[in-house]
Amino acid sequence: MIEAEDPVTMHVEPFLVLGIEARTSNAREMGGHGAIGALWGRLMNDNFLAHIPHRVDNHVIAVYTNYESDKDGEYSYLLGAQVNSIEKVPEEMASCQIVVGEYGMFTATGGPPAEMIVGIWKQIWSLEAGRKLERAYRTDFEIYSSGTTPSDTLVDVYIGLLPRD
Repeated sequence: MIEAEDPVTMHVEPFLVLGIEARTSNAREMGGHGAIGALWGRLMNDNFLAHIPHRVDNHVIAVYTNYESDKDGEYSYLLGAQVNSIEKVPEEMASCQIVVGEYGMFTATGGPPAEMIVGIWKQIWSLEAGRKLERAYRTDFEIYSSGTTPSDTLVDVYIGLLPRD
């Protein structure tokens, strides 16, 4: 269940995320040729979080960055965890920094994570199409807080906003 129609606006300070990364697009993801599902499979099946050095907590973070243009262009998707250092990082891992700024935060809980995420992104695209959300297309990210079952998962999605005058 998505908790609010409109996002809560909040200031986010920069932080580092380390994990596994792929280049993709929404068209590839929706067309069944995407990379995101494979990254999630690797994260879950290989206990990947346990191999991320310098983790600050147990949350899974997904980052959308290096946008080619807008929601229709390619972007980089990094799946991992927040870290306090990117020194001595394993070769197969990538890192990125969340950009400082204002973000719109959407929250969903009480359902299968994949369904909740699809619902939130549909809401974001609808608000953007209606000019009620002005995205910066620098960094967007999702924070997953696990419960005891998949339906207990809480997901916060942070959308980077354009600066207001």
